[in-house]
Amino acid sequence: MAGHLLKERAAAHALQSSVPAPRLLWTDDVEGWHLLLFDHVDGTPADLSPGSADLAGVMEAVASIARPCTWPAPPATRKIGGLLRVAQEHLAESPTNDLEPLVKALDVAAFDGDILVHGDLHQDNLLAHHGRVQIVDWSMACRGSAWLDVALLVPRLVDAGHTAAEAEQVAALVPAWADAPREQVTALAAVRSLFASRMAEVGPQHLTAKRRWTAEACRAWVEYRTEL
Repeated sequence: MAGHLLKERAAAHALQSSVPAPRLLWTDDVEGWHLLLFDHVDGTPADLSPGSADLAGVMEAVASIARPCTWPAPPATRKIGGLLRVAQEHLAESPTNDLEPLVKALDVAAFDGDILVHGDLHQDNLLAHHGRVQIVDWSMACRGSAWLDVALLVPRLVDAGHTAAEAEQVAALVPAWADAPREQVTALAAVRSLFASRMAEVGPQHLTAKRRWTAEACRAWVEYRTEL
């Protein structure tokens, strides 16, 4: 937890003014405690479902993140590598899994870059208020490809009720999505499906259902992309 707070603080110091996020007002370290005080933000978790009035604001906010990373954030390749290792563990227990060829096609280096990446976009980290969306919880921020945040958000859109095709139409509202390499995005979707399945099995019970839904959303996305 302490490490997450330190990353949150570093990211907050480095965020450009164009990124809609609460600003860090004060911080201190006292007897092993890390204290951070942020601006108050009005809002509720963004509605990501089809037809939601929040969607335009969400994607505008996501597009604003794609700026050069101005602090030594961890590389996104480390995050993707972690997902891949767990997916491979899952495959080791079921080597005939049909997602295996896609997992093997994942090239971690494809996610490298010098762009700020939030790394954990979901409705609870996207607070909507009167059409404006603020992005919170930067503790998993990293440095990588400009399209990565969009790729990580697509399964959340599917989980919220979009078809995979509809989710990609929403993703296209972010200019960086046009640069996403087709094969690697499909491979990432497969890896995330297996990662979520594995974590549903071994993680905390209160997250099991949520992770199974994510695994199913990623699987639906893979099926859509491999049928195109």
